[in-house]
Formats: sequence, C-alpha cells, structure tokens
Amino acid sequence: MMRTKRTKKTVMPEYFLGPPAPEVLEIISILERSDRWLVLAHEKPDGDTVGCSFAMAHAGMRISKDVTLGCPDVCPERYAFLTTGMDFNVLDKIPPGVCDTGSSIICLDTSTARRAVRGMKDLPDGLPIINIDHHSDNERFGTINWVNPISSATGEMVTELLSCSPWGIDRREAEALYVAMVTDNGHFEFPSTTQRSYKCAIRLMESGAVPGDLMAILDANMSAEVLPLWGRAFSRTELIAGGRSAFFWLNKEDFEQTGALKSDTEGLVNFLLKIKGIGLAALFTDIDGEVRVNLRSRSPLSARSIALVFGGGGHDLASGCMIKAPLADAVSLVRAEIEKYIAGYSAPQ
Repeated sequence: MMRTKRTKKTVMPEYFLGPPAPEVLEIISILERSDRWLVLAHEKPDGDTVGCSFAMAHAGMRISKDVTLGCPDVCPERYAFLTTGMDFNVLDKIPPGVCDTGSSIICLDTSTARRAVRGMKDLPDGLPIINIDHHSDNERFGTINWVNPISSATGEMVTELLSCSPWGIDRREAEALYVAMVTDNGHFEFPSTTQRSYKCAIRLMESGAVPGDLMAILDANMSAEVLPLWGRAFSRTELIAGGRSAFFWLNKEDFEQTGALKSDTEGLVNFLLKIKGIGLAALFTDIDGEVRVNLRSRSPLSARSIALVFGGGGHDLASGCMIKAPLADAVSLVRAEIEKYIAGYSAPQ
C-alpha cells in the first residue's frame, strides 16, 4: 500500500483586512534584509506612538535584529509597563553607528521629521527611512511612506503590518498595539473608529491581548501628583464663543508645585468636551516661554482648523500647535481665532 507523503504546512501571512497595500509588502521586505532597526517614537510620546514603537522593537528583537528604541522625550510613566525589559532611550539625535549599510529607520505615528529626532535630514542616501502614520497632514519625509488616514490609530497599521509579515504578533506586541489603538480612538468611541478598528482589536485579542487587564492597568496608572495638577486646570475653565468652546491652562509653577510631569496632561483636554454644548476645547501649557496648545473638537467643528493657523496640525478632531509667546498672549491669540472660527461657522451661508 502506498503511503501519502506528508509535507510541512506553510503558514501564510494573514491578510485579515484584505490584500495589503504595496507599501506594506515593501516595508516587510526592507526590514527582513536589515540587520539593524532604529525604531523612533515621536516627541512628547503618547500611547499610540509608544505602543507602536515598542511592538516593532520587540518584533525586531524576537527575530534577532539589532534594535535601538527611543525618542526625544522620556516615555510617560503611564505606558512604562509596556516597555518592561527594554531600553526606551531618550535620543536628542540619530545615534552613531545605527545608520550604516544594513540599517533601517522606522518612524511611527510621526507626521513630520521635526517630531522625530535631530539629524533626520542629514542621513546618507540610500538609508531606508520607513514612515508609518495615520495623520492626513503627514509630510511624507521617508524614503517609503505608508500613510493611511482611514486608520483610527497607527496601532491599526502596525497590527496589519505584523500580521502580514512572516513574524506574526506575540502577546506582548499585541498588548502594546491594543493600548496604542484605544488611547488614540478613545476606547472605540471617537468618530475615527471603523469596522477595521474592531477587526484589528479581534486580531490582537487572538494574539493574547486581554482588554480588561490592560484597561485595569491604564486606569490605575495615574500618579498622585496628577489630581492636584488637573484640579488647577479645572478651576480655570472658561467658556467662550457663546458657550460652544472652553479652555483652561497650566503654567510652569503648576508643575513645580505639584510635582507633576508634562506628560501628566495627556487626556486632560478631553474632559472639556464633556461639558454640555462644548464643541471645541483647548488646553494651554506653558513650557519655558513656549506654549503648547492641545485642541479637541466634536464634528462638525474642526480642531485642526485652529491648529493650522498657528503652524500646527494633526487630526480634524484632535490637533495641536506650539506658540512662542507668553502664556497670556498665546491664550488671547487662540481665543480670538476660536471665536472668529465659530462665529463664521455659525453664520448663515
């Protein structure tokens, strides 16, 4: 009797979102050939960029790549649990020795080269700069640019990338990417959430992410200094534009006196949108003579429209900018622009 020869089954990449974009397959090919990966989160890192950068760095180490991970600022304490066992380096410029032949640079959730690290424009020709992002105003600064504004978070894109690769996604990467997604799409509540978002979440759960456990960590990961800081901001809440907009502010002394960090303001501005009738919110943070303005809005109002006036950008409903001016002047400038914008938006067409 003849025996049927058994052959080893080939595990094919999972195209769970349909055929991948050409950029996805090109990125995988480049990374496969690269011995060294420099994985970069953007300045003032949030959950999306931290989760994505850790997932990519961990995947690279898992397949024996020489990986350097970091960004210009410290990883926020809230997300430090994701990077346990890895160095999240504070990088003020491109590290020496990682830009030789055989290296690749991976920028995640970073709309401009300025938001990465210094030295991006001085890299040698031929060095792959992989730019993976979901911001519609991305400047396409990479040698290969995969920009998909349909994604509610860059975490969706990295989930697709790893799923399409021969490496797959392990549990720690799945956890990081789930955090990346939910911190950027408001736990699936923001209008940016799509069926694609839920498909990615299911894929990550299949890879070991447990949403309840991750949310318990995120929700119980606030420092004791945060509440006094946020209380100061709440006490300064001011409604403008006929009650359709609200803002508050924090100065340098607030951080010094409470012991809170600049990163402790993440998510604070969203609370203003909980006020009935508010469609556009702003948080002003004084940082050594420069004011960071975080803007959030509800459709049909556009936070990005305000940010663009001051050289900033971002998403339509979540944007920001920096203004080199004293805090009081920055507040006056943005306040006037918000009132003009809302008055014009409300005027009969």
